[in-house]
This record gives sequence, C-alpha cells and structure tokens, in this order.
Amino acid sequence: MDIEIPDDLIEIHDPEVDPAQIIERIRERVRKRREELGYEQRTFPTFGVTSYPGEPDDIPYDYDLYYHLRLANEVYIQVETDAVLAPSPATRIPIVGRLWQLVRGEVHNLVLFYVNRVIAHQTDVNRHLIGVLNRLTRLSQEQQRTIASLEAEVEALRRQVEGQA
Repeated sequence: MDIEIPDDLIEIHDPEVDPAQIIERIRERVRKRREELGYEQRTFPTFGVTSYPGEPDDIPYDYDLYYHLRLANEVYIQVETDAVLAPSPATRIPIVGRLWQLVRGEVHNLVLFYVNRVIAHQTDVNRHLIGVLNRLTRLSQEQQRTIASLEAEVEALRRQVEGQA
C-alpha cells in the first residue's frame, strides 16, 4: 500500500527549492525503507456500498428477501441521537434548578459523545454489510439466470435426443 502524498502538501516560496522534488525524494525514501524492512506490499480491494439490486422481472424471486433488503438499504444510515431532556421539577427551583439544568445537559452531552462514536462505527459496519448483501443478491440473480438458461438448454438437448431415438 503506497502512501498517497499530495504534490501540493508543501508550499515553499523560494525559487531555488522545488517542493515536487522534495515530495518525490520522500516517496523514494519510503519505498527504500519498506524494501529494507521487508515490507509486504498488499493491495486491498475497493468495495463500496453497491446499490439495491431491485426485484428481478425475468426470474422468480423471494418477495420477503427483497422487501427486507430494500428496507435495510433505506434505514441503515438513519440514526437519531439528539439530546432529549424531559422536563424535571428540580429545574424550577431557584438558583439550584438552573445549575441542575446545566449539569444535566452536560452529562447528556457526554453520554451522547460516546454513543455517537459507537453509532458511527456501527453505521460503517452496517454500510459494509448492506453492500455485501446487495452484492450477494446480485450474484444470486446472475446464478438464477444461468441456471434457468442451462435448464432450458438441457431440456432442448433432451428433446433432441428423444427425437432421435
């Protein structure tokens, strides 16, 4: 995996210094250092969320599968984490009530900070899972089409063999 260093990372206003040349030296040193350390070059596949494949119109399909897959595609990113503070009689007490309201609000914000971190991670996991499900569903559709085609071909060959006998 190469480190992507933008060419405009360094801005130098000296005509005798070439930032592009400096960046190229850095890239070359990184390559050499990785070779010295026996760095194993890995390439990771790119995989984004593939869109909902839609119900096929040329092959039979499971209605429940597509219904739930469509819903999963629609809701996986919908998360609500707004602070909801129910009214409290303690906030009506003079001086102490205002202090309690401030403390209560800040405690809720602290909890939401950590909840939002977890939700961000879970949403990312959900995005990948939905992408995998969409991709597997498309693969299943292709396989069903291939199976239907092969079944038709086998049936035609069967008729041809029976006609010759």
